[in-house]
Amino acid sequence: MPVTTDLYDPSRVTMGAVTDLAKENANVMAQYTERLTPGQRDSVDQIATDEGAVLRSGLSKVAVYRDENGTLHNRSAVCTHLGCVVSWNAAEKTWDLSVSRLAF
Repeated sequence: MPVTTDLYDPSRVTMGAVTDLAKENANVMAQYTERLTPGQRDSVDQIATDEGAVLRSGLSKVAVYRDENGTLHNRSAVCTHLGCVVSWNAAEKTWDLSVSRLAF
């Protein structure tokens, strides 16, 4: 077989790749358990101006941001791409996703 054919062969999995796959899947599973935990705050009253936090609302998690004028902005805390929960990055004032390492 040519070298390029070996590269795309589905049976090319090595033992090192199996270990990496197991580690990555364990990490993803840990990120999804975040959907079951309590929120970062119990109430929107605990969110300061120009800050954000994830709150639990029944079975859902809500990302809440209080802007400079005190207005609250609520969005689902669940990523529409992978289904993980965002977290507030206070240093950068962004909502971050730990699974895909994206920021909003």
